[in-house]
Amino acid sequence: MYKAIFFFTLILFVSSSVISPQGRMPHEERIKQYKERLKLTDDQTKKLDGILLKSEKKREELRNSGDMGNMREEMMKSMDETNSQIAKILKPAQKNEFNKMVEERKNRMQGQRRNKQQ
Repeated sequence: MYKAIFFFTLILFVSSSVISPQGRMPHEERIKQYKERLKLTDDQTKKLDGILLKSEKKREELRNSGDMGNMREEMMKSMDETNSQIAKILKPAQKNEFNKMVEERKNRMQGQRRNKQQ
Protein backbone atom coordinates (compact mmCIF):
# COMPACT_ATOMS: atom_id res chain seq x y z
CA MET A 1 0.00 0.00 0.00
CA TYR A 2 2.74 2.45 0.96
CA LYS A 3 4.64 1.60 -2.22
CA ALA A 4 1.59 2.49 -4.32
CA ILE A 5 1.13 5.82 -2.53
CA PHE A 6 4.83 6.61 -2.84
CA PHE A 7 4.82 5.71 -6.54
CA PHE A 8 1.73 7.85 -7.22
CA THR A 9 3.24 10.79 -5.31
CA LEU A 10 6.49 10.45 -7.23
CA ILE A 11 4.68 10.44 -10.59
CA LEU A 12 2.61 13.47 -9.57
CA PHE A 13 5.72 15.37 -8.47
CA VAL A 14 7.70 14.57 -11.61
CA SER A 15 4.84 15.45 -13.95
CA SER A 16 4.16 18.76 -12.19
CA SER A 17 7.82 19.78 -12.27
CA VAL A 18 8.24 18.99 -15.98
CA ILE A 19 5.04 20.56 -17.29
CA SER A 20 4.50 24.20 -16.47
CA PRO A 21 1.10 25.90 -16.26
CA GLN A 22 -0.97 25.85 -19.42
CA GLY A 23 1.64 23.80 -21.28
CA ARG A 24 4.24 26.57 -21.35
CA MET A 25 7.88 25.59 -21.57
CA PRO A 26 9.67 26.05 -18.23
CA HIS A 27 12.15 28.94 -18.08
CA GLU A 28 15.21 26.70 -17.85
CA GLU A 29 14.11 24.73 -20.89
CA ARG A 30 13.59 27.91 -22.90
CA ILE A 31 17.10 29.10 -22.00
CA LYS A 32 18.53 25.72 -22.96
CA GLN A 33 16.66 25.71 -26.28
CA TYR A 34 17.83 29.22 -27.19
CA LYS A 35 21.41 28.47 -26.12
CA GLU A 36 21.62 25.29 -28.21
CA ARG A 37 19.75 26.49 -31.26
CA LEU A 38 21.37 29.93 -31.46
CA LYS A 39 24.78 28.80 -30.18
CA LEU A 40 24.82 31.54 -27.55
CA THR A 41 27.92 32.55 -25.63
CA ASP A 42 27.81 32.55 -21.82
CA ASP A 43 27.46 36.35 -21.84
CA GLN A 44 24.56 36.19 -24.31
CA THR A 45 22.92 33.47 -22.23
CA LYS A 46 23.06 35.64 -19.08
CA LYS A 47 21.55 38.57 -20.97
CA LEU A 48 18.85 36.32 -22.44
CA ASP A 49 18.03 35.00 -18.98
CA GLY A 50 17.40 38.54 -17.72
CA ILE A 51 15.30 39.45 -20.75
CA LEU A 52 13.13 36.33 -20.45
CA LEU A 53 12.67 36.70 -16.67
CA LYS A 54 11.48 40.28 -17.13
CA SER A 55 9.18 39.23 -19.97
CA GLU A 56 7.72 36.29 -18.02
CA LYS A 57 7.02 38.56 -15.05
CA LYS A 58 5.24 41.08 -17.27
CA ARG A 59 3.10 38.39 -18.94
CA GLU A 60 2.18 36.96 -15.53
CA GLU A 61 1.10 40.42 -14.39
CA LEU A 62 -1.03 40.77 -17.52
CA ARG A 63 -2.67 37.39 -16.92
CA ASN A 64 -3.46 38.34 -13.32
CA SER A 65 -4.76 41.82 -14.20
CA GLY A 66 -8.19 40.51 -15.16
CA ASP A 67 -8.33 42.86 -18.16
CA MET A 68 -9.18 40.24 -20.75
CA GLY A 69 -10.11 42.84 -23.36
CA ASN A 70 -6.60 44.25 -23.68
CA MET A 71 -4.67 41.17 -22.59
CA ARG A 72 -4.10 39.67 -26.04
CA GLU A 73 -2.96 42.97 -27.51
CA GLU A 74 -0.67 43.67 -24.55
CA MET A 75 0.75 40.13 -24.69
CA MET A 76 1.58 40.54 -28.37
CA LYS A 77 3.18 43.91 -27.67
CA SER A 78 5.22 42.38 -24.84
CA MET A 79 6.33 39.50 -27.06
CA ASP A 80 7.42 41.93 -29.79
CA GLU A 81 9.41 43.97 -27.25
CA THR A 82 11.06 40.81 -25.93
CA ASN A 83 11.96 39.66 -29.44
CA SER A 84 13.47 43.06 -30.16
CA GLN A 85 15.57 42.94 -26.98
CA ILE A 86 16.77 39.43 -27.79
CA ALA A 87 17.69 40.42 -31.35
CA LYS A 88 19.89 43.22 -29.97
CA ILE A 89 22.18 40.74 -28.18
CA LEU A 90 22.58 38.44 -31.20
CA LYS A 91 25.16 38.30 -33.97
CA PRO A 92 23.88 38.44 -37.60
CA ALA A 93 23.97 34.65 -38.15
CA GLN A 94 22.17 34.11 -34.85
CA LYS A 95 19.51 36.66 -35.83
CA ASN A 96 18.64 34.62 -38.92
CA GLU A 97 18.05 31.51 -36.81
CA PHE A 98 16.17 33.54 -34.20
CA ASN A 99 13.84 34.90 -36.91
CA LYS A 100 13.10 31.30 -37.92
CA MET A 101 12.28 30.47 -34.30
CA VAL A 102 9.92 33.45 -34.08
CA GLU A 103 8.14 32.36 -37.29
CA GLU A 104 7.77 28.80 -35.99
CA ARG A 105 6.30 30.11 -32.72
CA LYS A 106 3.82 32.33 -34.60
CA ASN A 107 2.74 29.38 -36.76
CA ARG A 108 2.23 27.21 -33.67
CA MET A 109 0.19 29.94 -31.99
CA GLN A 110 -1.99 30.42 -35.07
CA GLY A 111 -2.54 26.67 -35.25
CA GLN A 112 -3.57 26.57 -31.61
CA ARG A 113 -6.03 29.44 -32.14
CA ARG A 114 -7.55 27.63 -35.12
CA ASN A 115 -7.93 24.44 -33.09
CA LYS A 116 -9.68 26.34 -30.28
CA GLN A 117 -12.11 27.93 -32.73
CA GLN A 118 -13.18 24.58 -34.21
